[in-house]
Amino acid sequence: MNKAKDITSYLKNYGFFFPNAEIYQGLAKSWDCGPNSAELKRKLKDLWWKYFITSQPYNISLDSSILTHPRVLEASGHLKEFHDWLVECNKCKKRYRLDNLVSVKEFNDFLALENKSEYIVKQNCPSCDKNEFTNPRQFNLLLSSDLQITNQKKENIVYLRPETCQGIFINFSAIQRSIRKKLPFGVGQIGKSFRNEITLHHGIFRTREFEQMELEFFCSLEEKEKWWEYWNQKAWSFLTSLLVNDKKKAQKKALSQEELPHYAKKTTDLYFQYHFGEGELCSISDRGDYDLKNHSEKSGEKLKVEGTTPHVIEISFGVERLMLAILEDAYQEETVKNSKGEKKREVLKLHPLLAPYFVAVIPWKKSLREKAQQIYQKLLTEINFSVIYEETDSIGKSYHYQDAIGTYYCLTVDDQTLNDETITVRERDSREQFRFSCQEQELSQFLNQKYQECWKKLIKI
Repeated sequence: MNKAKDITSYLKNYGFFFPNAEIYQGLAKSWDCGPNSAELKRKLKDLWWKYFITSQPYNISLDSSILTHPRVLEASGHLKEFHDWLVECNKCKKRYRLDNLVSVKEFNDFLALENKSEYIVKQNCPSCDKNEFTNPRQFNLLLSSDLQITNQKKENIVYLRPETCQGIFINFSAIQRSIRKKLPFGVGQIGKSFRNEITLHHGIFRTREFEQMELEFFCSLEEKEKWWEYWNQKAWSFLTSLLVNDKKKAQKKALSQEELPHYAKKTTDLYFQYHFGEGELCSISDRGDYDLKNHSEKSGEKLKVEGTTPHVIEISFGVERLMLAILEDAYQEETVKNSKGEKKREVLKLHPLLAPYFVAVIPWKKSLREKAQQIYQKLLTEINFSVIYEETDSIGKSYHYQDAIGTYYCLTVDDQTLNDETITVRERDSREQFRFSCQEQELSQFLNQKYQECWKKLIKI
């Protein structure tokens, strides 16, 4: 399987991602969403929300706090279990996650050891090529904060949530009482999570601050297998529907018992073949009754419905990881012919619903800007999607830029527009052009129809 191109510089150049605090030499491995990425990210979250929440008859939503009470993470097992295995090169002082350094078999053999601290790494360091690693030790992934600036005490410590789902579990009774739902039902939310990662590589793939899109689906033990299969299929279909170029870069893998998180009875991870290799972007887990049972025991609150403690199927997508997969899949280099010969075209063939701008309005020349502005302003009030206006001295350069950021349609206002109220519509992927009326509401109706067709096609998957 061919690796994708590392398009980090490309994405930075075209306003997708910027290193955080770059004017102050940056904050290590922290990224800000630029204008184009902010649009893509918002649309991706909207797609997920509609696909997993509002188009589902069973599911409702929540928005819980980032700050997390220590007792929540004690009950969930995170204070004790939430760690990676760290080794450090004594020669160059580089740190590595052990599971990223050794093979899957070797790591599973390591996990099966009774005395893990005596394990000896046989590989050489990827950085200095020496074999001088420390023995493995646990590295806690939780990030903490202090609620008071002065007088630091242990009781002032809170944690930045490592996953969004715990807010759903601790609010389970309040949610169920307020909406009067019977099993089965799901609760979804999108929000920030934080982890103190050992290594931070590959741009936005692994960072300390990230967003998750999670659904916790509550069901009876008797129906759990049915819903396990259902949500596995839905998650896989959602991922592959957004990969428009090479769906084979997506893979799924069932974790072995040794690889399972402490809360899971079984887990299927969804992977993508990034430019640096295979990376996980979604996890589907059978959490059983682990969370509700533990929170019930620790808090004294009965977290039950219909007299039973529900079992949980979790679907968890990483927003930034999914975005990176979609962008790497969408990036294409093509050789196209024009009047001057051949040239290279760089284009983001994004799913139309994820394009930062579905439509760009472009005047052919300066004298047509007033007319183009009129069409642009009219579209802003009549359409259900994002539109951008661009002025340029070269229509070819405009097409090049809009292709590079993934704009699906370019509407060019030219001399003929003044004569017959038609414009040139150019489609991104095929580069085909046709004339279309811009009178009254014909243009906005046409574009809205195309946009809605994309929605309906996705939701039916």
